[in-house]
Amino acid sequence: MTPLPANYKTDALARLKSAIQAIQQSQPTPQGLEELYRDCEGLCLHKFGSDIYAMAKAELEAYASQRLGEIGRQPDASVLGLTTQFWADYTQQLDMIKCVFLYLDRTYVLQSANVASLWSMGLSVVRQCLVDTDMKSKLVRLILGEVAKERDGKSADQASLQSLIQMLVDLGLYSQFFMPSLIDATREYYSRESRRLVGSLVAIQPVEEPRPDTPASAMSVPQYLAHVKLRIDEETQRATRYLSANSKAPLLNVIMTQLIEKHAERLLMTSFDTMADAFMLADLANLYSLLTSVGKIESLKRYWATYIKKVGILLVQVPELDVSLVSELLGLKQRLDDIMKSAFQSNNILAHALRDSFESFVNTRRNKPAQLTAKFIDQCMRSGNKSATDEDIDSLLDRVVVLFRFINDKDLFEAYYKRDLAKRLLYNKSVSIDTERSMVQKLRIEYGLGYTKRLEGMLRDMDVSSGLDGKFTNLQQAQETCGIDFHATILTQAFWPTYEPLPLVIPREAELAQEQFIQFYNEKHNGRKLFWQPNLGTCLLKVAFDEGVKELSLTIMQGTVLLLFSERDELSYEQIQENTGLEGIELIRTLQSLACGKFRVLTKEPKGRDVEVTDVFRFNAAFKSSYARVKIGQILLKEVEKESKEVEEHVQFDRMYQVDAAIVRILKARKQADHPTLMSELPGQLKFNSTATEIKERIETLIERDYLKRDETDPSIYHYLS
Repeated sequence: MTPLPANYKTDALARLKSAIQAIQQSQPTPQGLEELYRDCEGLCLHKFGSDIYAMAKAELEAYASQRLGEIGRQPDASVLGLTTQFWADYTQQLDMIKCVFLYLDRTYVLQSANVASLWSMGLSVVRQCLVDTDMKSKLVRLILGEVAKERDGKSADQASLQSLIQMLVDLGLYSQFFMPSLIDATREYYSRESRRLVGSLVAIQPVEEPRPDTPASAMSVPQYLAHVKLRIDEETQRATRYLSANSKAPLLNVIMTQLIEKHAERLLMTSFDTMADAFMLADLANLYSLLTSVGKIESLKRYWATYIKKVGILLVQVPELDVSLVSELLGLKQRLDDIMKSAFQSNNILAHALRDSFESFVNTRRNKPAQLTAKFIDQCMRSGNKSATDEDIDSLLDRVVVLFRFINDKDLFEAYYKRDLAKRLLYNKSVSIDTERSMVQKLRIEYGLGYTKRLEGMLRDMDVSSGLDGKFTNLQQAQETCGIDFHATILTQAFWPTYEPLPLVIPREAELAQEQFIQFYNEKHNGRKLFWQPNLGTCLLKVAFDEGVKELSLTIMQGTVLLLFSERDELSYEQIQENTGLEGIELIRTLQSLACGKFRVLTKEPKGRDVEVTDVFRFNAAFKSSYARVKIGQILLKEVEKESKEVEEHVQFDRMYQVDAAIVRILKARKQADHPTLMSELPGQLKFNSTATEIKERIETLIERDYLKRDETDPSIYHYLS
């Protein structure tokens, strides 16, 4: 091997050192880059790589220490800019130095353990300089100051911030030193802001009615929520523009904690009810998204449930609103559903709260919602409802069925519905038989076949009766034995409501047709007995007035009374009573409908709205109407209240036996049970709500009837007697 010149190592290192210094001073290197590369290669080949590495590190340390020391002594206003420039110069210089010492990186560095590349070593030099001096703290403080300025709406040099943040990331100082300080500063900033803003929150006010005493800085909850969303967007953009990407999640978490989580109760308490009342879907959606992101769904659920109960009870507990209660409840339910869908994203927890709360307030007024719901359906299903199409009615009934789910008194609803359905079917007042079947099918799907068995039986009776009526009409036409068109509907007693028999003496022609129908029916159904209910029927009479012939649509009672005047123009109250068999209120309300109502086909003396036993009635030949067919309705008086009372009494009577049966079933299975156990199991056996007092009365009755007995030592324990 050729021996090295005596000063080879010293001269080569000197040339490389001179080159590093020239690069750092932005001066041309004394030698060409290729010559410098050869010097580095030669030294490495002769095992002087460690000397080159040590020299380069010393030069980088000296340069970084000098530059950063000078920057650190400058005013704060200049530090960030100077540091940015230093970092740009330093990385550019380091990149050129790395090119000169490329052979060192590829040989000595790779072959030596725990020796970093020139680039990494150059970065570690700067990192150490920052850590060993107060420059690190100063940079962190100044960068955070710029971030705070930007949060306050002032301008900041985002390009410099991006470069400095990237410097901290490259130096490995971001997560260890900068990130904790950034989170702490962010927490403190938004903690102050939230205390200031939440402390001055004001109730929502109409835009056209500003409160004169409201400070300019005050904001409502919707405005506050919009402000929080803006802050979230700003921090997201900040993390995208110049902060490290891993800063986004911690920063947003701090914002949500300080602005939302700590003040969730205050935000809900201040304006949730107002926002829901005003149907502020966008603001409610903001509230929902922010609260759920901080795990405050239970708080929202509590206020949501309380609001529903409060608004619902204001509707249910006011008797004056009974006329429109079901419509109001449907409107409320639709509004709540819209809030659920549009604002709360159909959240299951809030949906359960909606169902539970709705059911709770609907049943605070016992029996009434069931009665009014049945009445509402009756109004929808009557033929007079011509403003709605079949599709509209079907859609409305779907919504009513949803309301039906919340009603506990389903047995009472069935009783009212059955009564109203009977009237619609018998008086031909239904908007459509197909609609009737559709509604019964909806109830069947909702509550089972057992619930709709009698309703379906009523519809079958109408179908069967229609077939029989067609055959009987053909028979009448063939025999020509009856001067009137007679139609009868066969009702199965078990399906239909119970009706009191009416002692009505019908005209002879109707009586003959009735006897003819009985004979016809018995030929087809031997052994069955028919009981006639003329008070449920209607008739159509052609009556000649001075103006001309009019067709009058009447009840059987009205028609029977009016036919008496075909022989005599004047009859007294007593004569009408004697010829029809009607007495008391039934006769009075029939005469009132004919002589005192809107269409007065009879006149009476003396005049007046009340009918007395001394009154005299005359046929009103001068009656006039623009209609060819005139429907004369019956005077209802207080029949509605009477029927409602009868329905409720009948249902209550049935409930007593259902409670008795449930109590006996439980004790028969257990042989004995204490009072709390019995009370806890009974609701699962019953389809209606029963009070503790009612259950206690039924227990006493069962004890008296020897179905149960009390324990001799503990009266709260009951024994089943087989």
